[in-house]
Amino acid sequence: MAASSSKRFLPCVLLLVAAAVSLNCCLSATAHSLADGDGAGDNNDDGMMMSRFQQWKAEYSKSYATAEEERHRFQVYASNVRYIESINADAEAAGLTYELGETAYTDLTNDEFMALYTVPPQWQLAADDDGALITTRAGAVDGTGHALVYTNLSAAPASVDWRKKGAVTPAKNQGSCGSCWAFAAVAAVEGINKIRTGKLVSLSEQELVDCDTLDSGCKGGIHFRALQWITSNGGITTEKDYPYKAKQGKCDRSKLPHHAATISGFRRVATNSEAALQNAAAAQPVCVSIEAGGTNFQHYKKGVYNGPCGTKLNHGVTVVGYGQEGKDKYWIVKNSWGANWGDKGFIKMKKNIAGKPEGLCGIAIRPSFPLKK
Repeated sequence: MAASSSKRFLPCVLLLVAAAVSLNCCLSATAHSLADGDGAGDNNDDGMMMSRFQQWKAEYSKSYATAEEERHRFQVYASNVRYIESINADAEAAGLTYELGETAYTDLTNDEFMALYTVPPQWQLAADDDGALITTRAGAVDGTGHALVYTNLSAAPASVDWRKKGAVTPAKNQGSCGSCWAFAAVAAVEGINKIRTGKLVSLSEQELVDCDTLDSGCKGGIHFRALQWITSNGGITTEKDYPYKAKQGKCDRSKLPHHAATISGFRRVATNSEAALQNAAAAQPVCVSIEAGGTNFQHYKKGVYNGPCGTKLNHGVTVVGYGQEGKDKYWIVKNSWGANWGDKGFIKMKKNIAGKPEGLCGIAIRPSFPLKK
């Protein structure tokens, strides 16, 4: 009787086992579906990658509107992480002197990143824009008699870091507005204002975005035209008075007379001369244009960046010093992608590359700096 009863219940037991296996497979498939992506990577790594993604989201306060968007962003993130690890593993053999790492932008493709945080390569300058240059042999002075540049390289310090001299505000974030030109100009004005007055004041990029008619707001601009506008306006107000909104709005003309900092003009550094750029940067922070936004540039974390990049100038930044790390000489560059990019918002870019008078990424093509009495 017991044997007969056992045989009767055996099919039920088998059905329960089968159902449990099927349910487990379904749950497993659901858990892995977000991590599967486009087939990249081994399934064994998916759980670890998903855990890493969740930690990254928490660190950078990321959230997504839909499950579909989150799945897509995870796929992009996973692809970028694998790229970062691959480049870092081969960095020495490839001659790279820097490391890539996760930043606030690791969930963006490079095309998305460039569309959001750079502008199309800037137009050719008119002939009358090529005046007001300085060279390594020009002993230019401003209205107070201060030398604007060192007249030769031997006179310039071996290294300068304007951050250590209190002349640089923390890295700011332009957001998805092509206003890098305004951030580059403002950083330079903040620097010379500190050097001349002893006070470091965070100034308003938004005033330039909204009110500078020489440039094009979130659609782009050129830093020395921003300096020209500040000069003609008689000064610029503080960030607190005219806060940044990452979009162009109507100019608040009531703020225009609020001059927290003033400049008396600007000068452009001789093009294609890192020696001239060094002379200028030894005296104060300097605005420059570069080609930025390539995949390695997007994921830069630390070290001396030595490429790849070209000279299609699509981004404005500020040189806030220079130095040397081992055998590698570099520029200290303040970016406008926030403190969660690069080295707290800054990047070291290789300096004095043989055969590149334009400098890495075109850094020596279009430098300029403000004058202050």
